Amino acid sequence: MRFSTEPNGVAMQKKYLNNKAHLLQAMNNKCLVLACLVLLMASCAPQQQAQQQFQQQAVPAAKPAAVSQPAPSQPKQEITAEVKELLDKSKTKVRSVSYRYYGPETGADFYEFYLKDSKIKYLPNLELKTLDMPDSYDTIFIDKSLKAAESHCVAAYCTYKGKKQDLNYDNVYISTIIDWVSGLTYAKKIGEEVIDDRSTWKIDSSKGTLWIDTFYGIPLKADSDGKSYRFQQISVNSVQDSDVAP
Repeated sequence: MRFSTEPNGVAMQKKYLNNKAHLLQAMNNKCLVLACLVLLMASCAPQQQAQQQFQQQAVPAAKPAAVSQPAPSQPKQEITAEVKELLDKSKTKVRSVSYRYYGPETGADFYEFYLKDSKIKYLPNLELKTLDMPDSYDTIFIDKSLKAAESHCVAAYCTYKGKKQDLNYDNVYISTIIDWVSGLTYAKKIGEEVIDDRSTWKIDSSKGTLWIDTFYGIPLKADSDGKSYRFQQISVNSVQDSDVAP
C-alpha cells in the first residue's frame, strides 16, 4: 500500500486548482458555443431580411376590380322585305322625274328640279330677279357622273344667255328625290299616311323618317336631324334629255 508523501494542505490545494481549471475550461467552451451561435444568427438575419424583401417585391399589388362597361349598342342594319320591295319600285318605275323641292336651302320658296339618268337641272329661287347682267344666271346644270356643275342663263328674257361659270360641285349639289331612297342601311315601316292625295308608307330609316309613295317608291316628304324636306307636283317619266342638257 502506497501513501502520499505530500502534506494534506498541498494535496487539497492541487485538487482545488484542478477543479478550477476544469471549471474555466467548461466556461470557455460555453462562451465559444455562445459566440458561434451569435455569429450564426447574425449571418442568417440579412438572408431572412432579403428573402422577406424579395417576397414583398414578388407579390404584385392588387389591381382594382375592372368595372364592367355596357356593350355599345349596334347600329340598325336591316331593311325589311316589304320595305325593300317598295323601295325597288323607284328603280323599276322611275326613269326620270321632275318636282318642286322645299328644304332648308329654299327658305319659304321652292326650287324646280329635273332628273334623268346622271343629269340634273334645277332652277334656284334667286333673290335677284333681273337677268340683264353679264353674270346673271337662272339655272344650274349638274352631271353626277363627272361631278361637274355649271351656271347658265336660259330664260327667254336673259340679256346674256349661255354658260356663266363652273361651280363647286359640293357647294351646289342638293340631295335629290332619288338620293333619299338610295344607300339606306336600315328601313322599317312604322305607319301609313295620305299626303297630297297619295298613299304613303311612313318609314323609319337610316336617313330619317320618310313618307314613301306606295306606287313609285319615292318620298313625298322627309324629316331628318330636325329639318323637313318636301317634294311636290311630281311628274314621273316626263323629263327629256334636252331638259337636263345645257
